[in-house]
Amino acid sequence: METSASAATDALKPQERVAACLADAFELRRLGRREAALERLETALGEARSFPYEIEFRTRVDVATTLAELYLAEDETAKARAMLREEAEFAERIFQIVQAQGTPEQKRAAAGGRIQLRDRARQLEILGSRAPEISVRTWLQGSPATLKELRGRVVLLEFWATWCKPCQEMFPKLRQLDEEHAARGLEIIALTRHYMAYRATAESQEEELELMRKMTGEHRLSFRIGVAEDERTQEEYGATGLPTLALIDRRGVVRYAHFGGGVDPKFEETLKSCLDEPA
Repeated sequence: METSASAATDALKPQERVAACLADAFELRRLGRREAALERLETALGEARSFPYEIEFRTRVDVATTLAELYLAEDETAKARAMLREEAEFAERIFQIVQAQGTPEQKRAAAGGRIQLRDRARQLEILGSRAPEISVRTWLQGSPATLKELRGRVVLLEFWATWCKPCQEMFPKLRQLDEEHAARGLEIIALTRHYMAYRATAESQEEELELMRKMTGEHRLSFRIGVAEDERTQEEYGATGLPTLALIDRRGVVRYAHFGGGVDPKFEETLKSCLDEPA
């Protein structure tokens, strides 16, 4: 059956072949056939690299990010890192080409894909490594703290913004995690930065701070909330996309980093593992 499907796929154009492989991989993954899905995605990536300018950029981004997740599920972190690093470099080249001669729609697509691959590559680079220290300019809530000072606790960093609806939807989840696990050593730090008033007047920045306070107050959050000095901390954690979560164990090592709301089983599994480890 799969041989017949592969033969039919071979008769398609490069874009059609890659898209078909991607669709097959999603279905195989849904059926729990992870190894077969992995093979299809590796085939798709090889095809995309053989015909780099005949494959829609969005399709290639989807192939790379999905393949990275399957590599991680197989504990092939090194493979995922190397592959995403190469894909991020390719995305940067595409971005530069499109910026010079692409349509507005192509420019938006190239910019979005470039950021997605760059951030995911960065997230994988810091997995298993000492967490980059955070730089906080203003603490809206909670006493000031550094990651070094919180060593021995499990730290959950959440990157958010006032204009980000999924971030607001994430707040109840964070509040629940805080209520359930603070006694076991969980420290949550919600980090944002100035967006609307970035490099603006002090008055404009204060207005934005008030908006932040109002929003977090409405959600009845009791954990630390900080405003970063600039975008550097966000970049170090690959957190351009919002919300992004990073989970740091009691030794100060990054154990989880991913865009999204933290509802995937891997997050729950890693959080439990970190909390179960001795202080």
